[in-house]
Amino acid sequence: MRELVALFSEPGTLDNLGIGQLRDGLADLLFPGISTVQTRARYLVLIPWTYQRAALRKSGAALVKAADREQREMLLALREAGHTQGLIGRVAGAAVRVLPSAIYWNALQTYKILRQDTRPQHLLQIRKASANDDEMRDVSPWSTLPLPESFPTDVTEQGFDLSTAEANWLRERMVVTCEGSLLAYLLSQPTMTDLDVDYFWDLDLDGAPQELRDLVEDTELFSLTLHGASLLYNLMVGEAYEHHELTSVEAPAQHYRDELAQWSDRYWNHPLAPTWDRSRLWNRFPALPPRTQQFVETWIDGINDLGARTPADSVDLRKLISDREFQNKGAQSRLTNEKQLRLWQGASGASRLQFRWPQASQILSDISEGLKNARA
Repeated sequence: MRELVALFSEPGTLDNLGIGQLRDGLADLLFPGISTVQTRARYLVLIPWTYQRAALRKSGAALVKAADREQREMLLALREAGHTQGLIGRVAGAAVRVLPSAIYWNALQTYKILRQDTRPQHLLQIRKASANDDEMRDVSPWSTLPLPESFPTDVTEQGFDLSTAEANWLRERMVVTCEGSLLAYLLSQPTMTDLDVDYFWDLDLDGAPQELRDLVEDTELFSLTLHGASLLYNLMVGEAYEHHELTSVEAPAQHYRDELAQWSDRYWNHPLAPTWDRSRLWNRFPALPPRTQQFVETWIDGINDLGARTPADSVDLRKLISDREFQNKGAQSRLTNEKQLRLWQGASGASRLQFRWPQASQILSDISEGLKNARA
């Protein structure tokens, strides 16, 4: 639980200005099933096995408890074998509170590995069966690779490395169920493109369908333009912080004033940002709250009206930011609540949006490495 809390305390995950619905919507279009708390691809193979193994001995409500125990044993075996990169419960071990199934459940459903739209506690009708029983596979909610007889002891040797069969199976599941996404496109290529980039819009996507390239372009421009709003917000918080003579964070106002100036240079030097037509973006989200669209449009129109001048001293844009934060957070607004201001640690949503690319690139890399084993 501490690991999850720490993750959501990262500066880039906070939504001070109420743009989370757009951020998450774009991430869902690009990387379906991926979340910010996922770590390794092989969990998508291992989790179904824990439920299948539990079903050999239990049925009804007891199955879920048995699957929980199976997952804890699996995590403990991984930790004791030294497979700690991406290990959920790396510190707590078998006592971890948030199990892999809770983190990957949506992904299991998205990729049709779990064929039922249900939660773990509702998997109540799975009967006891033998591992080789064909009828069990017919009634099972899982569409996955056969349960190995050596599971879970075999994880101590293989760890999070996907076998060729596992990598091929996962790639097929994602490509078939996520058509049109960047995730499916990258996996469908004969050779995986170089994933070692900070932002996915820096990937080589020349061969991608135009619709996908349009989506990536709009996502890049959304990330670039709204980063300026986040920096201005942090500048205003930094100024309030200094005004209250708080000193734990050193000279935050000047830091964000410099950051805004650099951001302004990047914005105006971008070949597409100043003339971005946002209609494609809004067409993808017809149910978006009007206030959210209005905030984004007003921000972008405001910085374009300023020209190459930094928005740091714009009265109108400062009011836009303060009004939006209060609208989004109410009495918990840092700009009006001194108690919340004292809790500030120097950054709040100040990073550029990445739309779950760090997690997606790790999942893709895991699959790519597994596929390389077949060509070795």
